[in-house]
Amino acid sequence: MIYKRAFEFARAMLSTERFEHSVSTARYGYRLAEQYGVDPERAYLAGILHDVAREMPARSLYLQARKQGIILRREETTCPLLLHGKVAAYIVESELGVRDKGVLNAIASHVVGRRHWTKLEQIVYLADKVEPTRVYPGADVVRKLLEEGEFERALLESLRNAITYAAQSRGWIVDTETVVVFNEIAKTEA
Repeated sequence: MIYKRAFEFARAMLSTERFEHSVSTARYGYRLAEQYGVDPERAYLAGILHDVAREMPARSLYLQARKQGIILRREETTCPLLLHGKVAAYIVESELGVRDKGVLNAIASHVVGRRHWTKLEQIVYLADKVEPTRVYPGADVVRKLLEEGEFERALLESLRNAITYAAQSRGWIVDTETVVVFNEIAKTEA
């Protein structure tokens, strides 16, 4: 029942293109969760709902975050789009009644990552970044690593891609949380 409601909720909140990305993220997340020993139903639910706040105007994201009591980091004040995961988690909890903290954390952390994040959170992060409709330099490399069972290497590469993209894109900033998460993963891979 919740999956049908979540599907319809996401469809109502998003443009056709963003909704198709969310469906692809959910399906790819389901597949990754099966492969890497995480509950695929939870990955699917987080994937279908992860972007429900993605198309909100920057001012609305900012106001919604303040209303929720989110303490804004400097990066989020500068670039409110970074808040869309946290705002989406709040919307999903308050409007759909999702109480699964793991699912809510996966939605909240899919934008920049989170220190000491769970495998479910990492799977949703990766599914969002490299689901099959994503075509950017490096996406195929991450997908190949995932297919080969190289989860941590794939996660590290995806974080590296996100940092590089942000550093090279006008109007974007490199989020310090992503850098911290990258360093945390890199230490375990060393």
